[in-house]
Amino acid sequence: MKFTKSHVLVSILCIVLFCSVNAQQGDVLDKIDSLIATNDFVSAQLILESEMDNPRSPLLGQLVYPLGKMEFLQNPETDFIKALDLYAQIDSRKLRDTIAYGANLGMGILYIDQGTPSKAQKFLREANSLAKELGDIHRMVESEFHLSELGIKLGDFSLLIAHTDNALDLIQKNDSRNFPLAPRIYNYKGALMHFNAKPDSADYYFKKAINALDKTDNDPEQTDYLPGTIYGNWFMVKQSSGNFDEAMRFSLKTINHYNAFLNKTNNHPLTEKVYGNLIISYRNLGSLYSDLGEKEKAKRIAMLGYNHAKKHFLKNTIQYFGAALMVGESLLYNNDLEKAKIYLEEAKSSLNSIKGENYSYQANLYGVLGDLAYQKGNYQEAVDYYHRTLQAYKNSNGQGFSQNEVYININLAKSYSNLNEYAEGIRIINNTLAEVISVHGTDSYLANEVRIAKVKIIFDQKDYKGTIELSNQILGSYKSQSFNSIISEEFFSPNQLRLLIYLTKAQYEMDTVKTVESLSEITNVIENAIQRIERKKSLITNEDDINVLLENSRELFDFGKKVYRKLFDVAGNKKYLEKIIELHESSIYHRIRTRLNLTENKLTPENIRVEEELLRKKINSFFDTAEETQFNVEDWKAYVKEWDEYLSKLKTEYPQYYELKYSTVLTPLGNLQKNIDGLSTAVRYLFIENKLVAFIITNDGMEMVSLPSNLPLDCIANISDYRKNSSEVFECLSQLYKALWKPIQNKIKTENVIIFPDQELFNLNFELLTPEKINSFEDLANNSLLAKHNISYNYSLLLLDDKRKALDFKDDFVAYAPTFDEGMKRAYKIAINDSINIDKTYLTLLPQPFSAAIAERFSKRFGGRSFLNQEASKNIFNKTANEHKIIHIGTHAESNNVNPELSRLVFAKNISDTTLINDNYLYTYEIYNQNLNSKLAILTACETGKPSYQPGEGMISLAHAFNYAGSKSILTSLWQIDEQSSAEILDNFYGYLENGLPKDMALRNAKLDYLNHAEGRTLHPQYWAGLILMGDTLPIELSSSMDNYWLISIGLLLIVVVFLIIWKRKTSGSL
Repeated sequence: MKFTKSHVLVSILCIVLFCSVNAQQGDVLDKIDSLIATNDFVSAQLILESEMDNPRSPLLGQLVYPLGKMEFLQNPETDFIKALDLYAQIDSRKLRDTIAYGANLGMGILYIDQGTPSKAQKFLREANSLAKELGDIHRMVESEFHLSELGIKLGDFSLLIAHTDNALDLIQKNDSRNFPLAPRIYNYKGALMHFNAKPDSADYYFKKAINALDKTDNDPEQTDYLPGTIYGNWFMVKQSSGNFDEAMRFSLKTINHYNAFLNKTNNHPLTEKVYGNLIISYRNLGSLYSDLGEKEKAKRIAMLGYNHAKKHFLKNTIQYFGAALMVGESLLYNNDLEKAKIYLEEAKSSLNSIKGENYSYQANLYGVLGDLAYQKGNYQEAVDYYHRTLQAYKNSNGQGFSQNEVYININLAKSYSNLNEYAEGIRIINNTLAEVISVHGTDSYLANEVRIAKVKIIFDQKDYKGTIELSNQILGSYKSQSFNSIISEEFFSPNQLRLLIYLTKAQYEMDTVKTVESLSEITNVIENAIQRIERKKSLITNEDDINVLLENSRELFDFGKKVYRKLFDVAGNKKYLEKIIELHESSIYHRIRTRLNLTENKLTPENIRVEEELLRKKINSFFDTAEETQFNVEDWKAYVKEWDEYLSKLKTEYPQYYELKYSTVLTPLGNLQKNIDGLSTAVRYLFIENKLVAFIITNDGMEMVSLPSNLPLDCIANISDYRKNSSEVFECLSQLYKALWKPIQNKIKTENVIIFPDQELFNLNFELLTPEKINSFEDLANNSLLAKHNISYNYSLLLLDDKRKALDFKDDFVAYAPTFDEGMKRAYKIAINDSINIDKTYLTLLPQPFSAAIAERFSKRFGGRSFLNQEASKNIFNKTANEHKIIHIGTHAESNNVNPELSRLVFAKNISDTTLINDNYLYTYEIYNQNLNSKLAILTACETGKPSYQPGEGMISLAHAFNYAGSKSILTSLWQIDEQSSAEILDNFYGYLENGLPKDMALRNAKLDYLNHAEGRTLHPQYWAGLILMGDTLPIELSSSMDNYWLISIGLLLIVVVFLIIWKRKTSGSL
């Protein structure tokens, strides 16, 4: 979905200096300015008071602004008592002269600087009235300009337009005069032309603004502030036209100029304006990266702007509102909806605290709230917000037709389509398209944006012929575009990709015969779309953004699987089966797959990979700031250039590495069968749209079996729910067997089975399935898949070819088991300094005495170490876990269903360090950055496999991270199991491992042992069946501590024997 580019509206907030006709002239005012710039407020105050003592001073009115400026710099919430007192003295004269004009203009600008524009209105109107009475053209232009600025601050476009046009009219009627404000007024007019969808006129006025600058004046206002302001607004025109290169250039020029201005000045009257404009510039830069798919970079830039606003502005200012809204948007478009809502609420609170109607800012806020509702699937709520947005725009500028309104209408039409109100959606789209074409032309970027929305609606209507015609028309117009760089071309890529998906789906639906030839034409388009994804991938530096790119492309991959499935049905060629698998496997788990491939493939020298990592780190951390909220544009451009040159070098000198890391999206399966030994069968389940199929793969072939359409998926949750009636659970186990296993049972000839689930099936332990309905849970020991097969799990067939070098670890075992007993909780409550920061969740965790007992027992048995209770801290885990054959973690865990990266393991509180006392949660995203090399990681924590992010992917959240961090296999739990039952199974499991059994067989035997002696309710699957093994199944060579005792004993015995022999020989010789 294309969201509203609300940054466009705010970026007109480029406000200018109070510069009365004679302002800042003469020694007195120059001296005051220089003292304020060096924070010497005492000396400045003395000069001001001296000048104010002269009631005849012609500068009296111009002293109001510097007097109030000092008050503001020392207290941003000032009531301007001193400035208002001077203003009152001047006003009491009842003279309508230049002094009164200066006083009114000064007070008006002070309130604008403070962010309280509603208080500025009466002063600026009075200044304008005085200028007209005086007949002073320059003062008339100046006051008209500041009234137009007031229109921006109040969100009143009619006020902005009227006074900008008044100022422009005065300049044009007096073209022989030199107006210092001309560049600013042309700048405003250019922005207004852009908002009214007149790009050519906007370009005209922005060029006039640049040309009107005084090139001979070295004042920072002329050399940096004004160019920055003009390029900042001109940026909008370039972005709207899809000219990415120019938009990026203008965005960086703007930030560079503002930074230069701040470096050259201090406490300048424009300083507050530049701080505000920097926030807008960050917003613009972030929007460009967001359009390119670099969402993480956009989010970091948004946070930079937000921190900048917190540092320089009060919450009841437009600048602060804009910054909070910017972060909310960036999080929204990163799919972090809950966090986005928090910042949007903050933006709303900020806006409510600002006096005035603020219609244009209301429109910004309502538009983003509409996008949030849309993302959540609340389309009626989205419709309501979009209507409120359009009304706010109308209130702000009744005659206008801005780009923002175009995007709001697009989103409104899509929302109606999602509500099946297609006629209303089409009506809105057609009206919007007509207006856009009348202004921008039929092949303009904005016109195609509207057409793409229309494609979505007519596709939803099942008008496939219309979809094909319109998609081809838009794609044809893109082909005629010329681009300065691949980056500019990729600016259009998301639209083209979306169109290709609609086009292929419509072609498929229109194809009533579906021959090999017609289906192959569709797959050619799909391959073209995948190539576009690969090209885009090469431009992204952040791994998380690559994952987002592939996640957003999932619809294409899923549809591709459907087409290749049909091709297989028509042609019967097994190469199409391989293509289905290839598409499925390549669309998932990109991060771990890339790491495994790169670890194995030594396609570049070590120094090249080190260089890459350093460059990545520099770019990805560039916008991370602590206190500093500005960044050096030249440094950033240098890093980007360095990265581009590095990629060019890779492409030329190490093409295989470049393809693998930065281009390839589809990973060829190669000879998949060779990765499966003759004693094992792999079963890959996958959904093609809503239909489930199973691929049975052995070392000599592959088959696909279609499974029943009426899958009893509700049964998956039932079998682990103790509250369900036993008979209902028995029926579910039988039904699931018939649906998922019976169709393939005759094709599985081996005892060892590796299952690759998909979606909801990730939450099912297949061991429980029974060919017939059982009568008791004891029957599972003899009448289930557990009784017949050693079952392990994995999440990608590509991981079967895990060629990571098998490391040999000298240490067998390390364990971590915080018991969370009352003593630990009591110690935490004593150690915590501030009750506000107390972790109440930690205090409610159930004790885990059995986990500690098993950890302690086996650490002794295997000669390892165990960290129990308070010692089982996150800090100790991070320092000691790496390089063990087995890493055992017996603790609690919490799954995050919205963001799997925030799933976490709970360790003991670090009560010895009060600054890090609450740093006891190990998050998934932290695990990815660690080395946890092991042959087996035991995660028996509650809920470690619970669903997160997408249905069925929850089981792999933490397990996936441990695999990525270096653990060859993981023993985890699909649901919360009983601690005592888990300890018993692990006890037997370790025993079987010690005897040299493969990990899958060891776990199976341990479970069968448990079933043979468990009684009553503990036989229920909820208590024990959640434990599963993921990954490598090879045995682990363990050395028991008892083995060491025997070796020592034998050694001592040998020494004694040798001693006795020598002694005997000596004694014999002496005789």
